[in-house]
Amino acid sequence: MPRTRDEPSPDAPSLRAERILSLFLLLAGGRLHRAPDLARRFGVSTRTLYRDLDLLSAWGCPVEAIPGREGGFRILPGYALDRSVLDRSELAAASAALTGIEEAVGDRGLERAAAKIDALLGRPRIRRSSWLRISLAPGRDEHALVELLRDAIEDRRTVQFGYRDAEGRRTERTVEPAAVVYLWEGWYLWAWCLMRRDWRLFKLVRIERPKTRIERFEPRPEPSEDAWRSGGGARRDIRIRVAPAALSRFEEELGRGFGTPDGRGGRIAEIRMPAGEWLFAFLLGFGDAVEVLGPPELRAEFAARTRRVAELYEKP
Repeated sequence: MPRTRDEPSPDAPSLRAERILSLFLLLAGGRLHRAPDLARRFGVSTRTLYRDLDLLSAWGCPVEAIPGREGGFRILPGYALDRSVLDRSELAAASAALTGIEEAVGDRGLERAAAKIDALLGRPRIRRSSWLRISLAPGRDEHALVELLRDAIEDRRTVQFGYRDAEGRRTERTVEPAAVVYLWEGWYLWAWCLMRRDWRLFKLVRIERPKTRIERFEPRPEPSEDAWRSGGGARRDIRIRVAPAALSRFEEELGRGFGTPDGRGGRIAEIRMPAGEWLFAFLLGFGDAVEVLGPPELRAEFAARTRRVAELYEKP
């Protein structure tokens, strides 16, 4: 008879220890989390989740419970985790990650942080060896732009630049920069656009003639903590069939169980994606591994574009 979710398994102690550590790190972020949401996240029952919270409290972690609809659980701000809970492999991975980001943005604070982690490992940085190696460095031209944007963000000054969108149209923009982000295998600026009166992502390679203006601004509240991931702007609901060859790429964003099986090894999903030229470029990049099923006008546009591509190659 299969085990129920709360019955112990042979490796339950190690799995539970890993789960409780992950729970602590999540609650230590300062945000409130509801018990049912935490239970779903870790794949346990609510009863088990409460036992884990009781164990954290018994270990001396100050778990705070806020009642009400907007309440939840969190670790009291200011509580620090002892470094002894991290093993050498985890410290080495953290050092490699910091080094990759330091290489990208040139932040000396990150360099000092990576050096401190290496000191905990008991080895000099010049002799560092890790199983994990990360390089996020932008191109040479973008590196200078990252420096300019970082200064503007820290000084709260607006930035003006020419911008070329995915369709080649050029506009002049003035923005209130909020963050430089690495997303979709590229570097972007997340900012409030004064022309569009909305939050936007600007790809760094499309920014031309940037300059910092003298005007200062007060930071605006962002739509949500992860709004920068979607980039704001117009979005549309679409229905697609994803063939097995493209499943892994979509699973990275939508999860392994996204959509419904199509009976041929692939999956059918309804998702919301940015509208405009980016959508066509992204989905057409998968070739016949992604089929747009709807809405009908979008499917017709994809059909017309693929015919034009076929005609191009059929010419003698």
